Order: sequence, then C-alpha cells, then structure tokens
Amino acid sequence: MTKKMRFAAACGAALLVFALFFSVFFVVAEADHDCIGEHCTICHQIHICQKLLEQLSAAHTALAGGAVLGFSMLLLVLRTWNVFAASSPVLWKVKLLN
Repeated sequence: MTKKMRFAAACGAALLVFALFFSVFFVVAEADHDCIGEHCTICHQIHICQKLLEQLSAAHTALAGGAVLGFSMLLLVLRTWNVFAASSPVLWKVKLLN
C-alpha cells in the first residue's frame, strides 16, 4: 500500500468519525428547538443526522469489527509461526567455526 493510499484511507476514516461525532452533537444540541411546523429545516437536518447514524451503526460496525478482528488474528498466527522473521545463522544459532 502506497503512502498516498494510506493517507487517503486515514482521511476517509477521519471524515467518517467527524461526521458521526458531529451528527450526535447536533441531534443532542437541537433536540429542544422551537419547531415551526411541517417545513422545519432543523427537524429535517435532525432526521438526516439520525439516518446517517442508523446507516453507520451496529450492522456495519459489526462487519468492520469482525474484519479487523480476523485480520489481527491472522497476523498473530503468522507471527507465532515466525513467517515475518528473516532466517539467518544467528537466528538458528549456528556456529560458524570454519
């Protein structure tokens, strides 16, 4: 993975977290607003924030969490098998007495 791809992934994750936190803060802050009726723009924005939170909630989080857990377990297993360790005479404790 190149540095540009990692940077883009980090920016995307940061924007997702930013949207989640500020959606929650907006809903909490505007919960007791003075509603003007059927065409209230604040109610419309609260509804959009709630839909965003519903779409990014439990089901998607569980899938992403499962993927991260599976990947970390794979790395743990590969590390215990010494797949990432480079083979060398020092690692094998070979005496070079020639």
